[in-house]
Amino acid sequence: MTDEPNQTTEVPVEQLRDAINALMETVTALIEGEASQGGFETALNSHDALRDQLAARTPDTSTLAALQRIEQFITVQAGHYYQTVNGEFDEQQSGRFIALFARQLLALDGVGPATARQLFQLGVFTPEHFFALTPKQVAQLQLPPATLARVIPLHAQHPSLTRDSETS
Repeated sequence: MTDEPNQTTEVPVEQLRDAINALMETVTALIEGEASQGGFETALNSHDALRDQLAARTPDTSTLAALQRIEQFITVQAGHYYQTVNGEFDEQQSGRFIALFARQLLALDGVGPATARQLFQLGVFTPEHFFALTPKQVAQLQLPPATLARVIPLHAQHPSLTRDSETS
């Protein structure tokens, strides 16, 4: 009877270990320069699977921060990949890729799918990158006037981040 509790706790640990290993493999492949659309999708899916498994365990803030950094790394690398191969994508592939990897931008209040797509296409892949831009750089983004009218005040709401970027 003592074996049963061990077995029930070991199965989730094994699944968690598998998820960690899958994420490590996909991120390692990206670091080693094996960039492909499928590779980026697999890396993000591995990240999401691990995040979902960890959610059941109530992860601490350092674990959540590490997962956020991994997702940001995948997103930024995917964005750079997108910029180099964008001409090879048809409209459907491009839309699917952006929808998948611009999701961090959607977390910004006032940024919807169209604005996230426009920012991603301009090389702004994450909220951190958006807020690292100076106010002048934001104003110079090649966005429709209505979109600029929404993102300029959004950017201005984070003075500590914009102040840091102006001194850099």
